[in-house]
Amino acid sequence: MSQLESLTQFFKDNVPPRAMLAFNSEMDEMQYIPAQKDLGLGQYRLAILRSTALFSWERFPYRQCDPRLLMALMTAWLSEADRSLFAENGIDDSSPEWDVSVDDQETATVVLTVPMVEELCIVPDEKGAIPFDGQRWRLADPEVWTALTAQVFGTDEQGAPIGQAQ
Repeated sequence: MSQLESLTQFFKDNVPPRAMLAFNSEMDEMQYIPAQKDLGLGQYRLAILRSTALFSWERFPYRQCDPRLLMALMTAWLSEADRSLFAENGIDDSSPEWDVSVDDQETATVVLTVPMVEELCIVPDEKGAIPFDGQRWRLADPEVWTALTAQVFGTDEQGAPIGQAQ
């Protein structure tokens, strides 16, 4: 799932339905950064995609639903999202920008602009749509396996624990 899809779903799951009647999300200003890399597990990164995600709420009922809820949700999502590609690629992790325009006594237009960075990854697939390096591939979200514990052996067999022991 892309970051745009993830944040869109997060808003849909957590904002009251009456405030989501005229909600829209889209991607803008996409930039391609070549960054080929074998990721293991048959995965290959072709590039880094930098873009701007735009979220808009027209006719947002700001008197019934506090607009600060949107800002709190954005902060919560950012605290959980993997934004490591920004630092790894020397890209500035700019803060989200908000634009709130009051339309009338009951509604406002709220626009949120969020910088996004994601990997463009592929995996081998005989029926895939992408011919690359002599075989067929399909788009994929990268899968990362992380070791939670390990044993490091030095000069004796006892080892040294890494991570939380179970």
